[in-house]
Amino acid sequence: MDVALARPVTQLPTGPSWAYEIKVDGHRTVLWRTEDGVRLQSRTGRDVTALWMDLAVAAICRPA
Repeated sequence: MDVALARPVTQLPTGPSWAYEIKVDGHRTVLWRTEDGVRLQSRTGRDVTALWMDLAVAAICRPA
């Protein structure tokens, strides 16, 4: 699955299938649960799990 990239709009879409997040400065990373644990992916698709191991370990410790 590709990570969705943010884009500026003048009006937000409406409807039950839309979700929003506020863009703040920093890293945009998605955490995926896998059969082997978790994987963190940057918005460009790069695996950044090793760079954010503290987040990966915290996510592994959380119930699914």
